[in-house]
Amino acid sequence: MSADDCVIFDFETLSSDVNRGVVLSIGLLTYTSSRFSNDPYTYEELLENTKYMKFDVTEQVKKYDRKIQKGTLDWWNTQGPEAKKVLDPDPSIDQSIDKLYNFFVINVNMNNLKTVFTRGNTFDIPILEGILKETGNAIPYPFWMVRDTRSYLDGLLYGSNTRNSYIPDGCKEKFIAHDARHDVVMDVMRMQTIIEAL
Repeated sequence: MSADDCVIFDFETLSSDVNRGVVLSIGLLTYTSSRFSNDPYTYEELLENTKYMKFDVTEQVKKYDRKIQKGTLDWWNTQGPEAKKVLDPDPSIDQSIDKLYNFFVINVNMNNLKTVFTRGNTFDIPILEGILKETGNAIPYPFWMVRDTRSYLDGLLYGSNTRNSYIPDGCKEKFIAHDARHDVVMDVMRMQTIIEAL
């Protein structure tokens, strides 16, 4: 297991309801924060290290009574073809949400973990924790480790008039927005780029 001390994860969903909405996928990336200033990551390295799980939508609706929101489905139809691939059922990879706990703890060195990041902790955190509880699993990290990248980036960017959703130089042509893998990589690149510049 790696010595990574941070994890960041992102869900793509078919609803904005964090309690009952259907989840499409999760991207999960562990990394070592000290590398930002002494051995910077490349976009490609981060993407290669990102773990991914795609979920069985039909099972969520039938077995867990999770819901699809029409407005979210309509929004997905406005996205690019690469991002929309997550909507296509694929029995060869689609997993039950009851596999989420094992996916998390297998891919995160819990003994070394110091920080749990998501883009927004009023969305991804309650989704993860709700699914874990619904499937009879414990939350694998203490609550005080949780951070969100929007606040982190806003703090680092204070006074610069740069938004927390900025795209670092050299990343735009590589980025697929609303692909959970790319979303976590981009947030790590945002944090790293600012820290390198400080």
